[in-house]
Amino acid sequence: MKKQSRTPERKILPVLLGTDLNTYGVAVQFHAAYGIKSLAIGKSRLVFTEKSKIIDVITFPNFDQPDTFVATLVREGQRLKQQYDHLILLAANDNYAELAIRHQSQLADLFHLPFVSEALMENLMLKDRFYELCDRHGLAYPETVVVRACDAPFDLSLPFAYPVICKPSNSTTYFPLDFPGKEKAYFVEDAERLKQILTLVYDQSYPDAMIVQDYIPGDDTCGLVANGYCDKEGRVRMLSLGRPILEDPTPIYIGNYAAIRDIKAPDLAQQLTDFLEKITFTGMVNADFKYDHRDGQYKIFEINLRQGRASNYTMLAGCNLAEAVVADLVEGKVAAPVYDNNQSFLWLSVPPEVVTSMTEDEQCRDFAARMIKKRNYIVCYRYRPDLSLKRRLMLDRYDKQLLLRYKKHFVPRQLR
Repeated sequence: MKKQSRTPERKILPVLLGTDLNTYGVAVQFHAAYGIKSLAIGKSRLVFTEKSKIIDVITFPNFDQPDTFVATLVREGQRLKQQYDHLILLAANDNYAELAIRHQSQLADLFHLPFVSEALMENLMLKDRFYELCDRHGLAYPETVVVRACDAPFDLSLPFAYPVICKPSNSTTYFPLDFPGKEKAYFVEDAERLKQILTLVYDQSYPDAMIVQDYIPGDDTCGLVANGYCDKEGRVRMLSLGRPILEDPTPIYIGNYAAIRDIKAPDLAQQLTDFLEKITFTGMVNADFKYDHRDGQYKIFEINLRQGRASNYTMLAGCNLAEAVVADLVEGKVAAPVYDNNQSFLWLSVPPEVVTSMTEDEQCRDFAARMIKKRNYIVCYRYRPDLSLKRRLMLDRYDKQLLLRYKKHFVPRQLR
């Protein structure tokens, strides 16, 4: 990653909600662009943001609860405003994004808040409402059936064949649940298994809808991820697309990207831009798609009201999202939109050997092998200016655990 030397005119502090890989990726973008250090606030310490020179971490028990969240940010914001001209609040997960959006009125005097309105959040966060918006604005998505607890005993007649995907409509109410057999999204091969999953989830007092979707065949390399930034007027100022070539196979982490390369999909980029501007989206945005070979369309799964966990792959494509944020909120600039620079890249959140052994698509596997051989890749949590000896040793231990986890859970998806 090329580090830029320019410094913002006034003192800026990125205040990042969470302590995970997403948080670290954002801190890297601010440091690479401006050489500044970020502050992470969360409820516990995680390996990605430990022993770092580019991010400070403070934690508070129950920080993810509304009262503690607001009181902590107001107190810390008042303290930090004595040292910084601009506090930029960014969320690293859906729960923190929702809390920030619901409490904007209490935080707006202290922080820049690059988030959507609460009304728009309600229509985007709940997947059943989101798909209604897609219908209205012509964005393709997989054929979908919405299921609720009152539909028990779940003898469903689906308009599409098995296998199907089953997932929660509301990730923020689903995420805190802890039960044996929990998965982020369920691959379901028959009606009996679907009944079992729906019964299991609703037995945990999950309060919202479940989504049952037509399964789009294909492995991880059929996906597409988008990350961008929309300014306070709802205009897309930066947008970058990537092609995932490997995902985390661990059931609770399915959908987290392990490797991303460049992709050219200008028509889809324009469709997404039009959609975001029609609904007046503001702030960081992350969207996930999959290419359906049956009808030749990319179909969207969801839009997140924050940058994605893998968002700093965008830097490799010439799109540093931190620059878009600062230009909009600090400098007040309305420059021409920035899109991908058409350069090949390879972004990893795993050791390189995982990608060359588990990427199923032969062309993508060969591409990754060439890039790795030329050392033309990054492992996102190994940001070179931040690799002290203590951090390297800690990450070496993490890598060994990660290798074991991937080997345990990996299942070839081309067989599905």
